[in-house]
Amino acid sequence: MRVSLKPVLVAVMLLSALSVSAQRSGQTKDPTLNRGEGLEMNRSDLDKMRNQNQDKNSRIVDIYIFGASFSLLDSVLYVSYPQKMENVTVNNRRFLKGRADLEKQFADYLSNGSESSQLSTIYFSEKLKKLEKNRTRLIKRNSKRNRFDLVQMPEFQFTAIPVEEE
Repeated sequence: MRVSLKPVLVAVMLLSALSVSAQRSGQTKDPTLNRGEGLEMNRSDLDKMRNQNQDKNSRIVDIYIFGASFSLLDSVLYVSYPQKMENVTVNNRRFLKGRADLEKQFADYLSNGSESSQLSTIYFSEKLKKLEKNRTRLIKRNSKRNRFDLVQMPEFQFTAIPVEEE
């Protein structure tokens, strides 16, 4: 007599898939509560909780930073030199508070007050060696096969991020 394990495996997979899909559909874990019952939160409450959680894990550190920018309309890659910024707030070692302000500083410097289609980003790290490695990797990757013409910006300096009072 041959015993096949296929029906048993299919049943186990079906049961596990049902429990996963029930959790993904927005239903609560408590089966007695229907959707819309119990505690509800709006978007501002969720943002407040996330910010409080990030503020708990935030640190004030010295970082090294450089900016990179390119336009979709031309083939020029602008890269600034690494520079040190002191007393900057970093959340969870990955998120720089005021990152959008720094990106805007670099984009405004490149556009000289005119409307531009520059896409800017910044790279940062607490270690200069790691940041220089990322910078050389970015330059090497984008200069292969004449993808971008490189323009290095030694004269650009980031200004300090304004500290938000709460």
